[in-house]
Amino acid sequence: MSFAEEYMSGYRVKFVDIRVNPPGGRRRRGSPGDVRRCEHKGCDAIGDCKAPKPFAARTAPIPGQRTPPEDHHWFCQRHAAEYNSTYDFFDGMTEAEITAFQASANYGHKQTWKFGSGPVGGAKAGAAYNSRTWRGRHWFDNSRAEGAEPAERTAKSRTRLQLRALEEMQLPPDATKEAVRERYGLLVKRYHPDSNGGDRSMEARLTVVIRAFKALKASGLA
Repeated sequence: MSFAEEYMSGYRVKFVDIRVNPPGGRRRRGSPGDVRRCEHKGCDAIGDCKAPKPFAARTAPIPGQRTPPEDHHWFCQRHAAEYNSTYDFFDGMTEAEITAFQASANYGHKQTWKFGSGPVGGAKAGAAYNSRTWRGRHWFDNSRAEGAEPAERTAKSRTRLQLRALEEMQLPPDATKEAVRERYGLLVKRYHPDSNGGDRSMEARLTVVIRAFKALKASGLA
């Protein structure tokens, strides 16, 4: 092709053209091979309207992140309008999952900790910032601080209610979930009339143990 022919065709060479094919040789967007059809059953119209799938049906249901293409339906305009009119974000989720999602939305679906129990919580947190105890780039990881014992950090992170409940179950402040469940089973067997030969003198103590266990379970320690 001569320069005059290239000029008349609208393809002009600027400096050094490093393209393999001129613009006319490219497959244009929207060519027949790229047409997306409507996903509605029995519809063969062009599916150019994107509609989100319910939360539970998504491949990567992670709040706060961009939804991947496979987590959308593609409909024609008419069927997209019908789909959107009955769309339910919580379709397929249990009542507990819906409640948890709504509670998580209050803080942007980010990980949270109870006061004093996070990455920089505890009595030894100040030691993590001492230049003499520097352990690299993990500035906020107080588990690297000198003298910070795991059991001590666990006990310090417990609330007053949790400590009282542990005391009522005759457990140390740093007791684990497994220890709480094991002690609960032992005390119930000891104090319940059905297990101790019908002795009802310890029913008041049994009530205290059950109340303490429920408090620990509600706070995630059982």
